[in-house]
Amino acid sequence: MPHRRLTCERIRIFRVTTHLPRAQRGTPGGGPGDRAGDLEADPERRVAARLAELRREHGLTLTALAEWTGISTAHLSRMEKGDRQPSIGSLIQLSRAYGISLSELIGDVRSREHHIVRGASAPVRQGQDGQYAIMSGLGPRSALEAVRLELTAGRPERTATHQGEEWVYVVGGQVVAVVGDDEITLDTGDALHFDAAAAHSLRAADGQATVLIVSAALPAVRPPHGPGTA
Repeated sequence: MPHRRLTCERIRIFRVTTHLPRAQRGTPGGGPGDRAGDLEADPERRVAARLAELRREHGLTLTALAEWTGISTAHLSRMEKGDRQPSIGSLIQLSRAYGISLSELIGDVRSREHHIVRGASAPVRQGQDGQYAIMSGLGPRSALEAVRLELTAGRPERTATHQGEEWVYVVGGQVVAVVGDDEITLDTGDALHFDAAAAHSLRAADGQATVLIVSAALPAVRPPHGPGTA
């Protein structure tokens, strides 16, 4: 069924004039060394190792985690092995399932009362959607997550669903958002607020686009411990 170019009651679109500076991009580095050194130097491998570690800590099989999150066992396995870079939607789904923040999910925990991210030096990682940087980091106390995402036209988009709400602000370029059955075109300076329980995805309309995603979580619900770790 084709997407309807309408907005439903749970979607709000706002025109705003605030301009956020575009951060410099980074390229993850790597080098020889032991496993710990390699993981430290390679953010993508560190995220993959962290995902596998979290699942085993909770005593969950891939099948149990797939049932809990709605992410296929094959996709979960590839993410844990580092064969597939996780999308922002997948990371949010997993953080909601484990009842932890995005920063904790990727092993970048903050414990201070405030957390500052300097745009030009924010750690940049490569995900399935494109390059992203986590712009929040208060840890388990926080109900908000903020991610800066660089979208490139032509990349495969992944549909996500999870608890809570999302607010998307287009820093630059043009973005096509799909929420439920609605397809919405957003220009620079536009913002979209929606119920994240609806299936949703983002893609660059043409060329590249930069978005700021703010996700507000409902009270965390941790997955049950289950037998096995395969």
